[in-house]
Amino acid sequence: MPISLESGSEEHWLYLRQLAHYLRHSRQILAAWDHYSARHSDPETFQPHDEDAYGLRQQQRDADTLAAFGRVYYHADELVYVAEQQLAQLPASDRTRRYAWQVRELHEATERLYAVYDDWLTVRAALPESAQPGTPAYEEPLAESYAEAWHYLDQWAIHGEAVFAVNALAERQSETGAPTAVAAPPAPAVAARVRR
Repeated sequence: MPISLESGSEEHWLYLRQLAHYLRHSRQILAAWDHYSARHSDPETFQPHDEDAYGLRQQQRDADTLAAFGRVYYHADELVYVAEQQLAQLPASDRTRRYAWQVRELHEATERLYAVYDDWLTVRAALPESAQPGTPAYEEPLAESYAEAWHYLDQWAIHGEAVFAVNALAERQSETGAPTAVAAPPAPAVAARVRR
């Protein structure tokens, strides 16, 4: 599919707002997961007290994160494309090189998310007719698909702020007509946390 999203367009701003919503929501989901994990795991070995309950809660985290990403999913590649185009117009610096790395991480995560979804469609098509939503035959492969997607969704939670930082730099440059030095936005607290 050709990408026609333009930086600064109404669609671009809508997609950025949707990404901001995902980033907020994913932080809440992760905080709830961290709280659950800390309370239901041995503090020294990090092993869950109840493997089954822990696994079910982990599946819920995965499903919630994917649901939160829902609107972003359909245009994640466009957000990455615009950020790549914006970066190409910015002068090279340590900051822009870091953002370029983060945008590459988002590019890879997006490709992998799309591949996970395609794999799920293939698996779902091969399920027997008796495997309907709500049955273990359906829910187990779906949970596996969600679990596989979670890492890539988490990459968006970690690196998604770079899309906003690149956009801000590009806007400032277009306003002044020349490259400018601006302070980097503070790194989100979630990026510094250990992922489980």
